[in-house]
Amino acid sequence: MKELEELGSRVRRQRVAQGLKQQDLAARAAVSKHVLSALENGRSVTVESLARVLRGLGFGEALVNLLPAPVPSPIELQKLAGKERQRVR
Repeated sequence: MKELEELGSRVRRQRVAQGLKQQDLAARAAVSKHVLSALENGRSVTVESLARVLRGLGFGEALVNLLPAPVPSPIELQKLAGKERQRVR
């Protein structure tokens, strides 16, 4: 997949820009050097491994920011509005 290749390329560029060897980043991320190499070469790795590598590079929030937070439905908003305080006793 093109996206995996691009992701791997970006991980490699960030690692090199930070002056880290594969072995160093793998140790920091608590993954094997083989897993890091696979990621950098555009091969599939687990989401957990990807998260560890991103955290090791200082981008721990990257996966959470991939998708926007869900917006409450109109029904949920109506239910929440009904629970607002109407007065103080």
